[in-house]
Amino acid sequence: MQGTTRRNLLIAGGVAVLGVGGLFGKDAYTAVRCGTMPSLPDVTPGLVRQSRLGTRRVLVGYPTAEARRLPVTVLLHGAAGNARTPFEVYGIAAYLAGMGFAVASVDDWPGADLAGDLIPHLATLGLNTARVGLMGWSMGGGGALRLAAALGPDRVSAVSATSPAISAAEAPMGGLARLPVWLSCGESDPLAPETIAMLANLRRRGATVEGGISPGCHDAAFRRRMLASQLSFMNRYK
Repeated sequence: MQGTTRRNLLIAGGVAVLGVGGLFGKDAYTAVRCGTMPSLPDVTPGLVRQSRLGTRRVLVGYPTAEARRLPVTVLLHGAAGNARTPFEVYGIAAYLAGMGFAVASVDDWPGADLAGDLIPHLATLGLNTARVGLMGWSMGGGGALRLAAALGPDRVSAVSATSPAISAAEAPMGGLARLPVWLSCGESDPLAPETIAMLANLRRRGATVEGGISPGCHDAAFRRRMLASQLSFMNRYK
């Protein structure tokens, strides 16, 4: 993929979040894919429930057909997404089968107070929010990393990001060194150098870090290919 990347600074719950437009903006989910979109696992998806947090939709996917008190991972969508994207575009409910945690997503997360409003809302739904997992894709991947670094291990169990939209200056992000971290990016993704730098820095600091660079681009096909590994990592640290 070629083209310039336009970056915008957003604020989410007091945490600066680098938004990405242009290539990763409104056309991100309809762009030509670099590789085939994988088929979904042949399983029965678990329950998906929708609630409201003010004007925003909140969706929670469970690994079974019933809602139970489970640990929860908050998944931050990309620039073109919303709360339903993980379920409608990526089919995450099928990948959650057999896992021991729920996944929650919210509309327009950069404008939401994730720590002050969303996490307490998830607790009212019966989820265990003593510590939460954080994961994201593209802009949401960058947001998950920044929020995890800000909240630290007392409130976050683990963080994972696919194709994270981070700047070269942010790549060290030493605040993540005390958390289990999983990072992945496509080798043809313009953001791969920043991911490589962050992986190397965290390993030098002795952090628990997994993932790496794999064939692929900055697209939905790559993110779905990584989803099983990403969720498996989060399941180990729920």
